[in-house]
Amino acid sequence: MPGYWWQCENCRPDSSFLEACGSKSIAHFIWDVLLPSSWDQSKLLLHCKNCGQQSIRITYEFPRKEKEVFRVIHIVGIGPLFDEYIPMMWETYQVGNGKGEVTLFDFKYIGKRSVWGLNKPAVFSRDDLKRLFALFCEKTGSLEFP
Repeated sequence: MPGYWWQCENCRPDSSFLEACGSKSIAHFIWDVLLPSSWDQSKLLLHCKNCGQQSIRITYEFPRKEKEVFRVIHIVGIGPLFDEYIPMMWETYQVGNGKGEVTLFDFKYIGKRSVWGLNKPAVFSRDDLKRLFALFCEKTGSLEFP
């Protein structure tokens, strides 16, 4: 699988973006599905054709010396800024770390439809972080940012 794919939390088969949701890639999914839906979090959990559970999530390799695999719980972003740049915050958990589900936040960005920024950290102003945290709370139903 490439660096981003869909995987069932229950029975573990992998699916490409095209197979799982009809998008060409993670970049197309963000621009064509998440952004137009106003960051609708229900778009991040699909039904598995194998086990029938609503348990397919975006999964990705985190680029460290020893690659680690993470699964996406939530994605929110602000923008697009300058009509092409979307800084985002992804709530994730590490797959198969044996430590239970520890929630981690991964700050990423996407420029146009290139995935290059997804492996680089996003930079936020204080005001943009406030907007991002407020959007996270709104879209996830949280009363305050964790």
